[in-house]
Amino acid sequence: MRAFVVAVAVLMSAAAGAQSAQSQDLKRSPPPGQPTGPITQPAPSTPGYPGPGYDNSPPDSFRREGTLVVVERERLLERLAKMEELLDRAMERSDRQGRRVLTNLGDELDTMRAAVNNAPDVRRYQPRPQPPPPPPAPAVQPISETQLDALSRAMNRESFSDGKLRVLESGASQQYFLVPQVLKMIQKFTFLQDKLQVARVLWPRVLDRDNAYQLYSAFQFSSDKEELKRIIEGR
Repeated sequence: MRAFVVAVAVLMSAAAGAQSAQSQDLKRSPPPGQPTGPITQPAPSTPGYPGPGYDNSPPDSFRREGTLVVVERERLLERLAKMEELLDRAMERSDRQGRRVLTNLGDELDTMRAAVNNAPDVRRYQPRPQPPPPPPAPAVQPISETQLDALSRAMNRESFSDGKLRVLESGASQQYFLVPQVLKMIQKFTFLQDKLQVARVLWPRVLDRDNAYQLYSAFQFSSDKEELKRIIEGR
């Protein structure tokens, strides 16, 4: 039992003096599969911008509640190696029971070394700046009744249907329409071909296409209604 107490005292004294140890001290070999000595991590090409496919979420070992701190990986690995060497020396002077305790302590140091080796570079935890959101698309609104009346008056100043259709095509190029508004424009013409031409001009600008059935009331003959159907269906 006295040897065990001496061993623990030697270990505690050695751990306290590890901070001032010189670099020429021998290092205990890490477990198989673990790198030895300081680990050199490649610096990212641009700080804060990890490479393609990098997972910015922390690994499982860091998803625990607690305070995150930043330490120098190389310095910590050196201190762990020094502690492992002092642990080996203490085990040489301990009895069976003391060596059992020190072996458990060595396992804990091995676990700590693995955690340090696998810890991600803190520079890679800087979140990638997100681009600003795109501006919202402008809401599409149908032509106002005031604008529709102005367009209608401009069409009335034309003497012939060709001129009226020309004014309509020009005024409709930057506007959207509802089916009742299209119906109002169709009713301004007398000839069936002119009415169908109004439907051809305005239908691509119609917003409430589920109300297309209302346009059939502007045509009397089935052949004209069939032509209107082809216009609506885009045939």
